[in-house]
Amino acid sequence: MRTPNRLAKIVLAAALGSMALTACGTADATGKPPAKVPAAAVGASAKPTAPRMIPADALETHPDPEVRSWAMFTRITNECAPGTMPELPALPADDDISRTAGPEEQPPTDPEPLPLPTDLPEPLPTYLPEPPPLPTDLPEPPSAEPEPTGPAEEMPLVGPVDKCGADAHAERIRKAFDGESPADYAELRKKLTALHYLPENIHRMPDRGGKPQVRIDLRDMSMSGDLVLEVTGTARGVTAEYFGAPADVKVTEVKRKP
Repeated sequence: MRTPNRLAKIVLAAALGSMALTACGTADATGKPPAKVPAAAVGASAKPTAPRMIPADALETHPDPEVRSWAMFTRITNECAPGTMPELPALPADDDISRTAGPEEQPPTDPEPLPLPTDLPEPLPTYLPEPPPLPTDLPEPPSAEPEPTGPAEEMPLVGPVDKCGADAHAERIRKAFDGESPADYAELRKKLTALHYLPENIHRMPDRGGKPQVRIDLRDMSMSGDLVLEVTGTARGVTAEYFGAPADVKVTEVKRKP
């Protein structure tokens, strides 16, 4: 998936922030609580404040688009089969991460190398023997498997959970465009990103009947790893269909069945 790296950083930042806040006011090495310091001596800014947290069931409002997308997909999948996808923990907003996380650690510096002695003897030259000639009657190495010719065919979705989720995605997209026909690709893409689909997962397709068309690649999130949505503008909104695509092909090159 494309989300885990970014998502792991956010979760780690949240954990570091909570650890930093918990550490404030703890006992010192002697076991005695720290002496109280007047607020006037350190200033009001020294008082720790808890980060603004977004609860797990409301992460579709998180400022980070990847968190919103993952939270939306998790919710839809778990509505089809509760407990299928792990729930995200409560996370801080992006503007809290830099405040709660600790300072970035600096890599250790390498010590200065020791000077080499100047009285070392010259290294002896080494000579490698000439390799024996290869026989001339060796068989030809096997050729690589031929690459498939033509576009890949669409596949049926494998699991019932993905099929249920695909129906839910298609329905929410159709309802979002109800009565509003996207004028062009830019408008269609903007509305889909507002529905928490990541821009890099939205791929433009040739217009159909003068209306924009895109494919949304959800293979990295789906349980079976083959879910793709196809959204096409119409006179009264959009159509939204789903199909399966192999993992090793571009979604724009998959041939749909009539």
